[in-house]
Amino acid sequence: MQPVEERRPELTLAADLTEQQKLQTRQQCFYGCVFCGSPVFRYYAQPRVQSAPLPAELPGSLSAVLICPLHAKQLRSALLSRNTLAERISQPFNQQRINKPGFSFDPNRRVQVSVGMNTVYADFAPVDSEQHCIWVNGQEFFTLHSESGWLCFSFIMSDASGQTLIKVEKGELQQSPEHWEYSYEVNTLKIRDQQRRLQFTAQLCNDRVLLTKGHFVDLFGDGFVVEGNRVIAMLDGQKGGQYMHRIEPGRYKGGWALFNKIRHPELVMPGNFAFVCAAKRKYPGTER
Repeated sequence: MQPVEERRPELTLAADLTEQQKLQTRQQCFYGCVFCGSPVFRYYAQPRVQSAPLPAELPGSLSAVLICPLHAKQLRSALLSRNTLAERISQPFNQQRINKPGFSFDPNRRVQVSVGMNTVYADFAPVDSEQHCIWVNGQEFFTLHSESGWLCFSFIMSDASGQTLIKVEKGELQQSPEHWEYSYEVNTLKIRDQQRRLQFTAQLCNDRVLLTKGHFVDLFGDGFVVEGNRVIAMLDGQKGGQYMHRIEPGRYKGGWALFNKIRHPELVMPGNFAFVCAAKRKYPGTER
């Protein structure tokens, strides 16, 4: 039997990748983890496996591979072998999808975006563009990006006090608490904390984004909390209102924005948002 150490592939984060190299890796891995298609991943240096050379269709300059936290953990523990990794590199999961959508899409088709029960539609320009879904006082908390007919996601999830817990930039997991669990099954991304309590849930695919759980609050306590069908606006750390109705299809193109005009009087909010919640509460010492 082959020793465990020999079966375990070398797995190190790919350092100092340029934006062009990251884009190339996303395209070659079909915008998801090569094992499960998860749209949240890290860039790992592609290991050299003598028994399974790179396929001809992959350029020799490609030195990174997309792997989600779950399958990176399984690779390190030798639950997945070097040969299995080599097979997935040559045939990424999203490339094999036939009956389930991946992340390639027709730019002429609208992408449905739902937060709780509220729905808007994203219309992307023919060239690469982005759609702001959750915007709070100038900070983007959830954004869709189109890249040459492919969709990827950026989001920031906070705790109740507004401290950033998770940061994802165009799919790359840049910040996460240690020992949190990530899974992606049937197009649904679930993130659990160390006690296995669900902290984030979203259905992410090429024609539909459905966000049903997560905190998106800045350090001042402004933002949104999504709990099932509810979208709760937070102002100064307090509930400022709940949006529980469904938007008429085709009526709006934007997303959900919270603009605290008292705290940020100079800020200019981008247009085309379905929901805008602005603070009217005066702070101590400003009463007239």
